[in-house]
Amino acid sequence: MTPPEGSVSASETVRELRDWFDERFTHLDELGAELVTGLTLDQDGHLDLSPTARRGMKAAAARFLSEHPVVDGCGLIFAHSALGSENGRLEWWVREDETRFARYSFGVVPGADRYYDYEQHEWFVRAFGEGRSAAVGPYIDYLGVEVYIVTLTVPAVVNGHRVGAVGTDLQVDDLERALLPILLRSESDCVLLSGHGAVLLSSTARHLPGEVIASPPEGARFEPLSEVTDGMRVMVLDR
Repeated sequence: MTPPEGSVSASETVRELRDWFDERFTHLDELGAELVTGLTLDQDGHLDLSPTARRGMKAAAARFLSEHPVVDGCGLIFAHSALGSENGRLEWWVREDETRFARYSFGVVPGADRYYDYEQHEWFVRAFGEGRSAAVGPYIDYLGVEVYIVTLTVPAVVNGHRVGAVGTDLQVDDLERALLPILLRSESDCVLLSGHGAVLLSSTARHLPGEVIASPPEGARFEPLSEVTDGMRVMVLDR
C-alpha cells in the first residue's frame, strides 16, 4: 500500500513522540527547581514550609499551568519522613478553566475519611524511593472527576536530600489531542503504550485504549521511547 501524501516514516513518528515526552520531563525538572526554591531543612533534616515558600510554590504552579495547557494539575508531594510527621502533605494545584487555578485539598491524616495514602503509589515510589522519573497510567483520577490520567513525576530534592516528588497530571483526552496527529501522520499504524503495556493512544482500530499488549503481534514491533519515560514505547504495525 502506498503511504498517504505527506506521511512520515515510523522512525520519524517515534522520534517526535520521544521528543515530546522528553520535553515534558524537562519542563517538569524546571518546575521542580522552582517549587523547592525557598525550602530549607531544619537541624533534624525536616522541611520548613514557611509562608513565603508556599507563596512561591503557588506562583510557580500557576505559571506552569498557564504556560502548559496540556497539564491538568501539578505540584509537590512531600514524603512523610521529610515532614517529620505521619500526616502527608501535597502542594497541588488544578486547572479550573483556562485562566483560573486552585489548590486542591487532599485527605492526608491516616484513618481519616478519604485518606490519600500517596506514598504507596507507583509514581511516588519511583520518584522518591528510587530517585528516578516515572510515567504511570492511565488510571482514574483520585479527584473523582471520572477521567483517565497519566501522572509524570521526578524526584524533589532540597540541599541534596530527596523530600518527595514533583508531578504533573495529564488527562488522556488531552494527550490524544496533542499526540494523535503525530500518530496519524505516520506511514505505519502506531500505538502508544505505557510501561505496563496498556494502550494509551492508537491510530488503528485494531488496538483500542485500555487494551494490554504484552508482546507485539505478528507484523509488529516495539520501539522504546527514552529512558525518562519509564518504559513507554510505541508499537509499529505494517499497514
